[in-house]
Amino acid sequence: MRSVSGCSSLIAEHQEEAERKDRAVRNLFPNNTYVQRLLKKAESLDVLFLGSRVEEQWLYHPDYRTLCIWLPDLGDSSLSYLVVMLAHELGHVMDFDARPQYLEAIRGLPWFAVPSEIELSAFVSGYQIIRELCIPVTLAQYCQMIDQPMANLVSQVASGAWALSDAVCSLGEEPLIKAKQAG
Repeated sequence: MRSVSGCSSLIAEHQEEAERKDRAVRNLFPNNTYVQRLLKKAESLDVLFLGSRVEEQWLYHPDYRTLCIWLPDLGDSSLSYLVVMLAHELGHVMDFDARPQYLEAIRGLPWFAVPSEIELSAFVSGYQIIRELCIPVTLAQYCQMIDQPMANLVSQVASGAWALSDAVCSLGEEPLIKAKQAG
């Protein structure tokens, strides 16, 4: 059995390593005003960055408050792409904080089986973050960086034309968040 001080030392060692890796990944992002605003938002949310081990994927791990970034994108992709991807992943952070049912919905699922509602909601929340941070990206420009049919759904929900649950139902899926019934 380990002593309490031994466990504390081990935790501190892992925390230091996580923070070192976080700084290394953050330093790979372009020194662009809008990207830096998003990185500051991530910092305010206590999110750490790591390199993704899943080829070409950016993933958020809510249990560890960690964004895993496909590092080649940081040197090979446009600023627009990086802004949209970072905003989308921060949208996941905001959503998982606000909607505990999302965390329950993904337990035991591989990353590629995440319900469409969670992805859609993160894109919408990501666009709200872009607006909050005064990043000059229109909804149309934002949606151009998203694959169809998700882009159309994001546009409908972010513009207020559809509720999130309506967009999810249009995909033939049951919403994870049930609308409160008027009573």
